[in-house]
Amino acid sequence: MSEDVKTPNGIPVIGFGLYALSPEAALSAVTTALECGYRHFDTAQSYGNEEACGIAIERSGLSRSEIFVTTKVTPRNYESGRMLGSVRASLDRLRSSCADLLLIHYPSPWNEVPIEVYLEQLLQVQQAGLARLIGISNFTIAQTDRAVELLGKGNVATNQVEVHVFMQNRPIVDHCRRIGIPTTAYCALARGTVFGAPEAGLGPHATLLDIAHAHGATVGQIALAFLIHEGHVVLSTTTARDQISENLKARDISLTPADMERLRHLDLKKRIVEWPYFPVFDV
Repeated sequence: MSEDVKTPNGIPVIGFGLYALSPEAALSAVTTALECGYRHFDTAQSYGNEEACGIAIERSGLSRSEIFVTTKVTPRNYESGRMLGSVRASLDRLRSSCADLLLIHYPSPWNEVPIEVYLEQLLQVQQAGLARLIGISNFTIAQTDRAVELLGKGNVATNQVEVHVFMQNRPIVDHCRRIGIPTTAYCALARGTVFGAPEAGLGPHATLLDIAHAHGATVGQIALAFLIHEGHVVLSTTTARDQISENLKARDISLTPADMERLRHLDLKKRIVEWPYFPVFDV
């Protein structure tokens, strides 16, 4: 298997996401993912499994320097004076002295806390040596531009947003690309929709299946490979060992320009993650 490919700022382009995993499931899944070769793990304060992630990494026997860990600050810790202590607590749970990447999980709901307040604290956390890289998640174009103003040009390591073959989120992706910010794709397998996609109709799924057959790959691998070829960091989540291993091998698939064009046409602009407190994506 190929070595980890990384973005220019050092984020491994394929990672294991811990969203919606109980501590017990996270401990098992991260242990398996480490055995399969994953070295990038994505958790959050609100997931409740930072400690499980830290224990699995500690028990692996691998050097901490070999592992890339992302965590995210939850909005209840955006208020002035709260973020630094919350990050120290996260690092204690992760059994680490520093996060490789620390993200604002999403903009303050309904702008209850001004963006200046929490982004300035994020910068202070980095300056205190508690986060090597800092970034944002679920930020719109306007919010991303404001983050660049507040954090400094070149200091926004990524914008983590929903991106998958059925929701390619072109406005924010293209904007981030223009200003040099890598995008991280969460829900990269569309919460499993790519495997059957009944509501998407036969056409999109048939295209994925056809390309998968041509490459001797799975539909999931093609969906992930597409995002990697598009320049995204990709996150996927599963507790099944076979699929954990299969997903990692997506980085070895070389899609043709014709494959990529067919896959780009599967964009249904179908958002999966919708919460009333999330910003509306740019269109």
